[in-house]
Amino acid sequence: MTGTWDDKYDLLSATRPNYHNEDYWRFLVRDVWGMADGPRRVVDFGCGFGWMGLFLTPMLAVGSEYTGLDRSAPLIARGRSLVAERGPAHRFVVGDATAAPFDDDQFDVAIAHALLMHLPDPGRALGEMIRVTRDGGLVVTCDASHNAINALMHVHETDEQDNTPLSLFQAMNAGLRRRTGVDHNIGMKTPVLMRQAGLQGVQARISDAVRLSFPPLDTPEKDRLFTSICDDGLALSPMDEARFEQAVLSMMARGAPRAAAEAELWREINNDYRTLGRDFHIVAPGLIAISFGTVSKG
Repeated sequence: MTGTWDDKYDLLSATRPNYHNEDYWRFLVRDVWGMADGPRRVVDFGCGFGWMGLFLTPMLAVGSEYTGLDRSAPLIARGRSLVAERGPAHRFVVGDATAAPFDDDQFDVAIAHALLMHLPDPGRALGEMIRVTRDGGLVVTCDASHNAINALMHVHETDEQDNTPLSLFQAMNAGLRRRTGVDHNIGMKTPVLMRQAGLQGVQARISDAVRLSFPPLDTPEKDRLFTSICDDGLALSPMDEARFEQAVLSMMARGAPRAAAEAELWREINNDYRTLGRDFHIVAPGLIAISFGTVSKG
């Protein structure tokens, strides 16, 4: 996984709820996956502080068990503190998603949320998810396709859909994948990877979550939503000349021409979403691809 997420608890806890609606997941759990009819042993690959466990386990049958796996010891420690009262049915393990410290066939369900899109070799993690899941069990992944998110993000006052340089972001995403293997558009590709990995009955859905930030931001909930949308990539933080140059070089390393990188950074700086955006009408799509398939080891 690129970079470190050790200090990203605040970002993760603020932004994860933007991607999913609880009622849709209850429908998936009950009607699509049939997971509410009895206890399930669930493992969450790349769990961070266990947001998916906190979100998902209340939808499961009594007696279900959740295990979170992540390589970040600080996030795992935070997760343990959040679920301390839940006892042995909710546990965390520090480890690598591409070499999971679990026996074969140990779980009924393996899930990964926003993991594969950050890995240089996502197939290895998917293979590990299959390995530790029993025959007939379920593998679920949730990942973005950034090209689609960039195309659908709308800020009414700045005509974002007209002015976002989609071809630039598309080229940078492709450049990152070619250079590192990390694919920020893997969400719509994952069903193919699952089929190639031997999962049966592969299907995919799209998260139905769309978050709206409309003025006035006159409640704490509205303010938190606006801030989380900014933190999730809409708004640049203020930067001095040195940081601006660093940002330009980062974009160039992903395949952006210098002039295009500088122009986009200046566009975002001039839009000043963190300040002016409080009076803007923002429509932010979740657009997480939810892919799933059944393990067959016969």
